[in-house]
Amino acid sequence: MKTLKPAALAAAFLLGSLLCTNAWGSPAEADAYARLPVCKLSADGKGLAVEPCRTAPAAVPMPRRPVPLTPQPMPRNQTAPQVAMPRAQPSIPIETLMHPPGTPMPAIGCSAGGCYDPSGGRHNTGPAGTTITPAGKLCHKNGAWLQC
Repeated sequence: MKTLKPAALAAAFLLGSLLCTNAWGSPAEADAYARLPVCKLSADGKGLAVEPCRTAPAAVPMPRRPVPLTPQPMPRNQTAPQVAMPRAQPSIPIETLMHPPGTPMPAIGCSAGGCYDPSGGRHNTGPAGTTITPAGKLCHKNGAWLQC
């Protein structure tokens, strides 16, 4: 079994070598191809005038046009100057605007994961009867009411 693989590979290599040798053709075939007339279209333009024929050589090789190389230096990168930003007033959480601190609000659509408040904010279930607002504030859950 161990000698079968190398023998099969050697046979495949030899067979491939023979096929490649025949694919390149011999010098006699190259001479016969050179004697064929150049391919041209027939008068109706739907086929070749003479078959077999050989492909036409390039009419006139185009001379290469020299293009001057003029490298341009890259512009220097400069950082933008730092602008002092005006101090912003601290923002008021939306929860404070909707429900003033300390006033209870109804808990809507409660599940094991938490409840919703009347403004649509999700209160996730927290430790021991509390919920956590989206801003991270703890609220106490008392039956159907939330108090933050």
